[in-house]
Amino acid sequence: MALIADETIHEVKRALDITEVVGGYLQLKKAGANYKALCPFHEEKTPSFNVHPERQIFHCFGCHKGGDVISFVMEYEKVDYPEAIRILADRAGIEVKYSGEGPQGIGRKELYHANEWAAGVFRGWLQRAPEAEAARGFLVRRGVNDETAELFGLGFSMDAWDQLLNRARKAGVPDKVLASAGLAVERESKTGHYDRFRGRLMFPIHDLRGKPVAFGARTLKDEVPKFINSPETALFSKGRGFYGLHLAKEELEKTKTVYIVEGYLDVIVPYQVGVRGLVATLGTALTKDHLKVLRRYADKVVLVFDSDAAGQKASERGLDLLLSENMDLFVAELPPGMDPDDVVVKQGPDALRACLEKPREIFEFLVTSLTARHGQETPAARARVVGEMLDRVRLVPDRVKQEILVLELSRRFGIEEQTLRAQLGRGPEAPATVAVPATADSIEESAARDLIACLAADRAVAAQVRAGAPLDRYPDGPLRRIAETAYGLFDRTGEVVARDLVTLLREPPLVGLASAILAVEVGPGAAARATSCLAALERSSARRESSERRIRLKSASGDEEAELLRQVMEARRRRPQDHGLMPGR
Repeated sequence: MALIADETIHEVKRALDITEVVGGYLQLKKAGANYKALCPFHEEKTPSFNVHPERQIFHCFGCHKGGDVISFVMEYEKVDYPEAIRILADRAGIEVKYSGEGPQGIGRKELYHANEWAAGVFRGWLQRAPEAEAARGFLVRRGVNDETAELFGLGFSMDAWDQLLNRARKAGVPDKVLASAGLAVERESKTGHYDRFRGRLMFPIHDLRGKPVAFGARTLKDEVPKFINSPETALFSKGRGFYGLHLAKEELEKTKTVYIVEGYLDVIVPYQVGVRGLVATLGTALTKDHLKVLRRYADKVVLVFDSDAAGQKASERGLDLLLSENMDLFVAELPPGMDPDDVVVKQGPDALRACLEKPREIFEFLVTSLTARHGQETPAARARVVGEMLDRVRLVPDRVKQEILVLELSRRFGIEEQTLRAQLGRGPEAPATVAVPATADSIEESAARDLIACLAADRAVAAQVRAGAPLDRYPDGPLRRIAETAYGLFDRTGEVVARDLVTLLREPPLVGLASAILAVEVGPGAAARATSCLAALERSSARRESSERRIRLKSASGDEEAELLRQVMEARRRRPQDHGLMPGR
């Protein structure tokens, strides 16, 4: 997919003031040189959300979210980085330029236009074309009324090789643009194009702003494949998109729960009867990119499948990724052989609501499913169930949650907790979560935070810090990564501008930590403060080196011991208060 050009990102940042942008969303009140508001990201009665016009950053001292104007739009609008840039560019009247768009130089505007135009053509054919009678009849049988078909933009593609192409030419849409949008396919002979979708019921796939970016197409004949989707384009990626999310997001923000179903009609028919919050993946398994999108809206994910064996296996296949992301995961089971739209049509919306409102927690579901598959009559069968459960428990990064699950397995299968923990420890290490502290919990961390603040306070002080504190002096982890980015910025530009530093970090945990650091005023004593912090980090580094030498001396012999003793004496001569031999050496 094409990337937004750096020049556009810089132009957007230069054109917009964070105070004006945030003020368009929140009621800001002046507080000295800054502005305050009630934080939109957590409930509070006393304003702790601060906007810093001089540094062009925001930070909440309550929930510790922070960043630049791009980060704010991402968080508030629940969009990814490129979409936030596009929203801000629209606000500023800036044309978004892209890199890597291919030799034909077809831009996103042309692709958006082609998809919107095609959606209108498909919609008109479904409503009026005699050839679409079978498609209209299909929707009637599936319970979709005209109002809902209009809302979702349902359409029909004519069963011809070039019907859309001919209409496009008359409308001034070039063949190559249709091909880049995934609506046409180039012939193998390179002598022209033909329509990708022919004789199918069309389901426009929309982005979060409700613009069509791709299409799903269902055959009305006895042919394979039943469904085909648009290919990957500059606008569309199956691995990060959902069907119906643009209509579901309001409900998700209220309930913080998303229901994942398998088909387009499983979203459409429930929506028509008021059952909201359902989205469908686009013919692909859940990916990490999918989860990044879901995390903006929901804390709880409910997989919705029928209760037969196929549904259980399908839900298990999607579990590993979700478990490793530590999301609250549930499974809602439908009557055997039914999809959500079947339940609505045959049993009514209340029956579907009843299924969705009583989902089973994923580990309870797994135990039941695995027990049904392996049985529990023999020790070997029970061992297989417990073994597969432990494999899943290992995926959970939250150690507390792991412990709770071990206790539950112990109670359910009558196995000693110690035995389960020992077995759990034999597998691969569960992925560790990266915790970014909101505040410093050591002198070393406090000094490192202050140095980063000093870097952005003054050019001369930034030069002092850059020269006096090598990266290995910073505590390993988030603070060192922020310092490394700040040093790189200083080396390129000769200064560390707060908003540029925040923009370069990109990762939300680092952005939040950096904004918390940069939100604190350094004041006129930056140089003295930096000097004190440099000395603190030097002492900490010296103590660490001394401790390492002492440990090595315990097992050293010969030349190595002599060299270590020489290093200890030299270090002790330089800073006797920080060095020395361990007692008895």
